[in-house]
Amino acid sequence: MSTITDSSAPAISTGSLFFQLARGTFKPNKIWACRRFRTKFLLRSLAWPITTFSYMEQMSQLPAMRQALHIQGLLPAKIHRPYLCANFSVKQRAQALLDHYGTVQQLPQPLRQLFLSPVNQPVAYLQGKNEERFDITCSTGRFDREGEVSLVLTYNGTVIASLSFSFLQQAGQLGLLIGGLQGPRKTVDATVIREATKAGHGIFPKRLLMETLFYLAASCQVTWIQAVGDDTHVFRSLRYRHSKKEVFHASYSEFWLSLNGQALANGLYQLPLAMPRKPLEEIASKKRAEYRRRYEFMDALQRQLSEVVTENAGRA
Repeated sequence: MSTITDSSAPAISTGSLFFQLARGTFKPNKIWACRRFRTKFLLRSLAWPITTFSYMEQMSQLPAMRQALHIQGLLPAKIHRPYLCANFSVKQRAQALLDHYGTVQQLPQPLRQLFLSPVNQPVAYLQGKNEERFDITCSTGRFDREGEVSLVLTYNGTVIASLSFSFLQQAGQLGLLIGGLQGPRKTVDATVIREATKAGHGIFPKRLLMETLFYLAASCQVTWIQAVGDDTHVFRSLRYRHSKKEVFHASYSEFWLSLNGQALANGLYQLPLAMPRKPLEEIASKKRAEYRRRYEFMDALQRQLSEVVTENAGRA
């Protein structure tokens, strides 16, 4: 029988994990101390017993998932609420989580460390046109309903965009599903985005995060990328449709179409694996210098990402 070991928690046998969570003797998150939460977990588990216990069994056997359990203490209960895509069933949620951590487990160490980081791990720092500061970080569990990995872009210390995704398998092919792509909080003035776009040589903040994702996806040998649309975002599920109404502002579908995405029958969007650059010689001479600076900006991003995926991703 496999055991769960972690420097911050006692070993837990596979067979007893569920019962220790239900009784509150193992609390990977403070909410497990709440009897009402544990009761809901127990009842929902009994409503979907086969899926739940199979999921728990595989969770206890997968090292990457055991590690994530101490970062995301709600991981055992995650399959019982809307996750990643509004129309996913409990079984699909469980499989999505197992796909993700099974994939992460097989990645080279730098990438595995990056995608299991409990803190915001720096992956790139870029200087804007007038020495403005762009920082891109990666962490797990930040927007846990929208995906297991989150990329966050800050501009002069202000968060202006975030992207969340999970790795999935389809017919034996590795891909990823983007469950969230958000802009800044409502308290951030719209002029900040315009300033950031100008400082980034005309590259929109969300596009900068997508370029980061494209590079990381290629490094993981991803063969397809899909994304939720306006009607399939997790906040469109019945559970969150009203409570999260004020949170959901982005027009996902419009943005995916701008990236040459294709709408699928299931409400998702098929995205390209990369965005090709227009050759400089095909650009009007009066705009060529601007595009050259833009490409240099993107080259700087790719150089830093290359260092992250080949060296120790845990460095500060």
